[in-house]
Amino acid sequence: MAIGVDTSKWKPRKIAGTPASKFRNILGVGILSFGIITGLIFHFTPVTFNLRKAIEPLYEDPIEEVERRLMIASGLPNRSAATIRKYMEESQRPDQPGI
Repeated sequence: MAIGVDTSKWKPRKIAGTPASKFRNILGVGILSFGIITGLIFHFTPVTFNLRKAIEPLYEDPIEEVERRLMIASGLPNRSAATIRKYMEESQRPDQPGI
């Protein structure tokens, strides 16, 4: 260090323990709190019932997709949707009792 240089006024090398650290923590807690409160209001107030009903089809899988996933999970090898539909139709035919 050079003689006569006041190092106490230099910027800190770490953010811990500085006013910026306190602001960062307060901002993070504020954002998390706002998100949690908004989510709770959205899910538990009757005011948003119609909005929830309108949004529900966007994140709900079609029945065919759910059935396909269940069939794949039950041990069937990966097949296309057409092959799975054909298999389902054949299994529902009454003239083939052994399948």
